[in-house]
Amino acid sequence: MPTPNSLINKSLQALRALIDETVKDLHELTIQIRHEQLASTVSDLRNRLNDPFMFVIVGEVKAGKSSFINALLESKEEITAVAPQPMTDTIQQIVYGPEKQVLTINPYLKRIEIPVEILREIALVDTPGTNTIIEHHQEITESFIPASDLIVFVFEAKNHYRESAWQFF
Repeated sequence: MPTPNSLINKSLQALRALIDETVKDLHELTIQIRHEQLASTVSDLRNRLNDPFMFVIVGEVKAGKSSFINALLESKEEITAVAPQPMTDTIQQIVYGPEKQVLTINPYLKRIEIPVEILREIALVDTPGTNTIIEHHQEITESFIPASDLIVFVFEAKNHYRESAWQFF
């Protein structure tokens, strides 16, 4: 339920409702024609339609992605771990929840639920760094990008000319 100071304006909410009805009709049609794979795809689409806006933070290892998220959430406590060594080894999806809890969805995805109002409409995603020696970090990040609604690429402030960052970008 959007708040009075909602990030999502009323016209977008109306369009989302219209799309939801259209996708519902499409799902019913795929069931009627017994096309299971298409029905599954449309069902997944319909389930994601009302998910919070997926705001994904991407960048090289130690570029400041986790620090950026902590600052963005203006939290008194650290939501995503920050240290001199790489700390983010999985995708961390930060969503609204009535109390703080960390759920391991699979070996590559953690869901962090916290009671921060803005997270009712957006989900922040902290990704493992790219250009890292740690196996699979870049692959994990690359595989998550297609599910994103918005991607913010964080460059290291001291060396934003690093070729590997621009190649990934």
